[in-house]
Formats: sequence, C-alpha cells, structure tokens
Amino acid sequence: MLNINIKKSNLPIIEEKNFVTSKKIAIDINLEWILQISYSDRNIVDIIEKLIIDLLITKIDKYWDVYDSFSLVLEKLNKELRTLSKDYNLDTINIFLGIIQGDVFHFSILWSYSIYLIKNHKIIDIAEWMQGKNLEFSYISSWNVNVNDTIFLSNLNLLDYVTKDDIFEITRTDKIDKLEIVEQILSQEAVIEQYNIISISNHSELTDDWKNIAFDLIKSKFLSLKDKLIENEKVDTLLTKFKKKIDINNKYVYVSLLSAGVLCAVFFLYVIINSIMYHEMQKSIPEQYKNKLIEAKMLLERTNKDLWNKEVFDANIKKAENMIFEVRWKWVFLNDVNKLLDYISILKKQSNGIETFTLSQDKAEIEFKQKDFNINWIFEVNKKYYFIGKNSIIGPYIKWEPVKTYAYPDGEEVVDADVTPEWNVYLLTKSFRILEFYKQEFKYVNVEWQKTWENTIGIKTFNGNLYLLSDKQNQIFRHKPGVNGFSTKSALIDEKDAKNLVISDFAIDGWFYILKRDLAIDKFFTTPDYIKRSIVINNVKSIDYSNKSSASPKLYVGQNLNYVYTLLDNKIWIFEADNKNYKDVKALRYIWQLEPSDWAIQTIYIPKDGTIYVATQSWVYIIHFEVSDNKVIVR
Repeated sequence: MLNINIKKSNLPIIEEKNFVTSKKIAIDINLEWILQISYSDRNIVDIIEKLIIDLLITKIDKYWDVYDSFSLVLEKLNKELRTLSKDYNLDTINIFLGIIQGDVFHFSILWSYSIYLIKNHKIIDIAEWMQGKNLEFSYISSWNVNVNDTIFLSNLNLLDYVTKDDIFEITRTDKIDKLEIVEQILSQEAVIEQYNIISISNHSELTDDWKNIAFDLIKSKFLSLKDKLIENEKVDTLLTKFKKKIDINNKYVYVSLLSAGVLCAVFFLYVIINSIMYHEMQKSIPEQYKNKLIEAKMLLERTNKDLWNKEVFDANIKKAENMIFEVRWKWVFLNDVNKLLDYISILKKQSNGIETFTLSQDKAEIEFKQKDFNINWIFEVNKKYYFIGKNSIIGPYIKWEPVKTYAYPDGEEVVDADVTPEWNVYLLTKSFRILEFYKQEFKYVNVEWQKTWENTIGIKTFNGNLYLLSDKQNQIFRHKPGVNGFSTKSALIDEKDAKNLVISDFAIDGWFYILKRDLAIDKFFTTPDYIKRSIVINNVKSIDYSNKSSASPKLYVGQNLNYVYTLLDNKIWIFEADNKNYKDVKALRYIWQLEPSDWAIQTIYIPKDGTIYVATQSWVYIIHFEVSDNKVIVR
C-alpha cells in the first residue's frame, strides 16, 4: 500500500480569492481515494466535495472493479458539473481525483494540475497531456508506483518554486514527512495563494540500511545461540559422549560424515539457487508482459489495413484485446494498456464508420450566455437564424450584434416546432395549442370545426399543411389551410397499421417517413391511394444500431436533401437512399456516423447536405463534411 500525506498551506487568508480542499478516503482494504478541489467560491467547493464523496461511497465497493467504477464516477460528475455550470461560472475550477489500488495509482483531472512522478532520478510530468479545455474530466491515467518512487501533486506548479535538485534531495531524505521540507522551501518564496500538496510514495520495507541491520541482528543472534549452546552443560555433555562414540579415524564413519556434509551443502546450495532463480523469474515477469503489449501493438498496426475485412478485423481485435486484458489483470504497464485500448476504440469506430468531431469552445460559432435557455430547435428564417427554446425564441442571430428574446404568451411551453418555406414558425405547446411566430410576433392558430386542437406531441409542415403526431404515437393527423386558420383533422395512417404502431418521429419529403420505436423506418403515401411499406436498412448488422440515450431519436429528410439523417444516441447517422426519386425509395444504406468527442447534442439543423448546425446547452457549432468513397470526411 502506498503512503499518502497531505500538507495544507498556513498562509493567512487576507483576500479569499481561492479555496483549496484535499481529502483521502479509505473505501476498502488496499483501496483509498484522494481528491483535491481548488476554486474561488467556498460554498461551491463544499457542494462539489460532498457530491464526489457521495459518489465514491455509493459507486465504488469492489476491489477488482475499480477502473470501470472510476469511469462511471467521472461520467456522473461530468453531468453534475454541466448542470451546475448553468448557474455558476466554473471556468476557474480545478479538480483532481485519484485512487490508490495496492501500488497502482489511477487519476483524472479537470482543467489543470501539477502532478510529478519522481522515478529513477527523473521528474516526469504525468499530467502533461491531460490539461483540459472543457468542463469535463480527462481520461483515466494509471501508473505503477514502484519502490522508492514518489509523486507530488498540487494546485500550485511546484517547479515554479522548488528546483529539480531540491526535489531529488527531498525524495532521497530519510525524513518521513517530506512535505515539511517542501513547505519550508515554499515559505521562503513569494507564494500568495492558498495551496495543498499531496505526496504519494512507495518505500521498501527492507532498504539497504535495514538489510545490514537485519544481517547484523541475525549474526548476533546466531553467535549468541552458539555461545549459549557451548555454555550449556547438557549440550556439552552430549557432544562429549558423541565424540567418544564416534571414531573419526574409521574410514566408514569418515565417509558417512563426509557424505552427510555434502548432502547438507547440496541442499543449502539448492535452496540458494532456487531463491535466485525465483527472484530472476519475478524480474522477468514484467518483461514478459511488456512483450505481450508489443505483440498486441504490432497486431493492431496490421489490423489497421484490414478495416473493411470484417471477419479478419474482428478476429485480430479479439486476439489483441485478450493479450491486453491479460496484462491489465496483472496491474502492470497500465499506461501502455490504456493507450492501446484507446487505439482499439479508434479502430473500431473507423471500422463501423464513425467519425469523431470535437465540440470545443474555440470551435463554437455561437455562444449562449442565457443560463435558463436550452436550444431545442434551430431554424433559418429570412436567411437569419432563430433558436427555439421551451419558453422563448432568441433571434435573429447576427454576429457581433445583440439578440432579442421573445417569450411565449400566457406562459406557454413548446414541445415541438417547425418552419415553412415562407418563414412561418409553428409551435406546438404543452397545452395542445399551436402558436405561429411570423415577423417577430406571436398569434394563436385556429382550427375549424373542432373546439380545440387534438392531443398531439409532434408537428411538421409541408405544402402549406400542418401534420401532427398523436399523443398515443400511432397516428398522424393532417390539417389543410382553411378560411380562418386550418381545417379539421384527417387521419392519414390506416387503422390496421396504426393498431400496433409506436412512432418516435416522422419527416416529410413528399412521402412520409416514420421512425418507429424499434428504430425501423416505414414509408407511406396517401395520394392517389394509401400505400405503406417498410424500408430496408442495410449495413447496420455489424454495428450497434440502438438507442441507449434517454433522448428520443429524431429523423431528418427534405426535398433539398439527398441523404436521410437521424439523431440517435448522441450521434448523427447518415443514410443514402437506393433511388434518387423519393417515390421509388425501398431501402436505405448506412454510410457513416458523426459522433461528438464530448458534450451532449441538444438538436441539429441541416440546411443542406454537407452542413449541419449542432447545438449543445451553451454553444452552436457548424459541421462541414463531404461524402467520398462511401466515407464521411469532416472538413
């Protein structure tokens, strides 16, 4: 088990600009958590600290499940921090979270941290490539802390105040609390901010000095025992009798004693050689697993050329994973193990046609500073963009100019929205009413020959008509333009077809596309005759075509779009129809997926093929792509 020490600064807090807290929490035998939080608001520090401790206690309870459990904790924390960031600016927060498992150190950081491993007279910045740009924990890094290794971590960058020579000298000292020496050095520097320093060390239970002491102790005990035996009268009497009875000059006795001595010598020699071989074998074990990782890496490099040979690719990946997991089970070379597993993840995505894109702040097109506004829909109106939320509309968006907010009348909440080519925005509300937003004004839309609009949860417009998805999700109603609003409803789906139907979303390009709950897609048309058929989806058998997200999947088609798009499981899926004529489409062929590396997609807007607007809680991005050789390339 590694030794953990925490030292907190004793600086007087004149201006409370930064608060730091550090904790170590024993979860189980050989299992200990370490956390450190640095932020300007003490209340937020306390909230996050309590949140982390609650997660650690409830999510981590098995010694052999640590890595997966750690990943789960980080995922939960990322979601909680994103929620908290709606009300607080967390751009300056720094969080370190680590776990000690035996002699293995796993950790992850949020934003920036100074973490140095002192090993073999070298100082390694083990957090160098983990500094984040988003409010999200980094990947998990794992390190073996061997005998005489030491790790220093702090919200300060220690190398700004302590020289490398000083650090080497500190790690060599026999003093147990090395942090006292670090604090003495820092007290002589102009350190004005609060800091905590954590040291993690692995000291051999039997150093060279202790070995000498132990040898001297054994030697003295042996000599003492020998003296006592010699001085013991009974032993002396037995030796005297033995000498009298044994005739050393007798050659048979001499040979017997000599043989016994040789056997004893051989036995002790065997014990010594066996001990040496055992230790050498123990030293060779890490080398054995290192070779396994090298073999796995070479196999993966060859596999990179077999991305489109599914059978060969899957077999090679399985073989490489078995070798890597065998090494990980021994808890050696964990840093290399994680890199290879990340590489496998990339290869699998490439094989399954998944392109990852980054939703970082520096790549965002638009920032939303309204804390209580989530973008649910994006529409282009008169060549300007409007952003639709649950309680209001923001727009038109013009870069560098302030935007206006239009709150819905009567406290209405919008559940779905669509826009016509004439720039009329129709909004379906939670109270089953329909609002029209035109020329920056709202008005309620009337329905003829009905007291109220029917209970519906989805709205689409096409050719001047309104199409509404029933709240039972098994029927689509059409309302044609009337004299004073829209005409009464007419059901479009045959009663027999609607009986066992559950629609997640629908879209229109001349025909009606239905995305069902089981993710199958149907098409139907009503003129001149009612026709409904299932659409075959090709190329999805070998990939995970499922929805693990709590968000309902969305379907996107259009007369100006050559591809069919879905927003499913936080990924944008792209399909190609088997016929350019929408009336003759019988199958869709899966081409590719676009997957964000971080953040959750709130909604997308596709004005044309090759351009997708992607909205998160606070940002809007424009993704440009092209399809070439059945691959999607993000530009």
